[in-house]
Amino acid sequence: MTAEQLARHLEKHPIKPVDVEDDTNPKLTGTRPAKLLFTNTANRPIYRASWSHVWGPAARSQALPPKTGFHALRHYVATLLIFNGANVKTVQMALGHSSPTITLNTYVGLWPDQLDRTRTLVDAALGSPPAEDVAQ
Repeated sequence: MTAEQLARHLEKHPIKPVDVEDDTNPKLTGTRPAKLLFTNTANRPIYRASWSHVWGPAARSQALPPKTGFHALRHYVATLLIFNGANVKTVQMALGHSSPTITLNTYVGLWPDQLDRTRTLVDAALGSPPAEDVAQ
């Protein structure tokens, strides 16, 4: 359903490159071209301040918990990317955090089962112990 809605949106509003501010590298600030899925009526990026009047009604229409702000999408995407193996440095730059440590400290608590996952990864790399060793 989401893919269908996005396809309809793109039919009505084809992607047009726009210049956006880029401060991901403090040594090379400036602008860069970006292909944005969503822009305002002037074909400029949508900023948080101009989005809240759209987000609130949309969140309510989807029965999201009260006070689930637009920032929740940022947390969702960051968690999704890191949990599925994206490079933390890349996620850090996309989020605008000053270091990967800040990114990890912000999101690490959202993965309580990861200790078990690390054990599983080590077991997979080294192989499981023979059955008779496990019984002892």
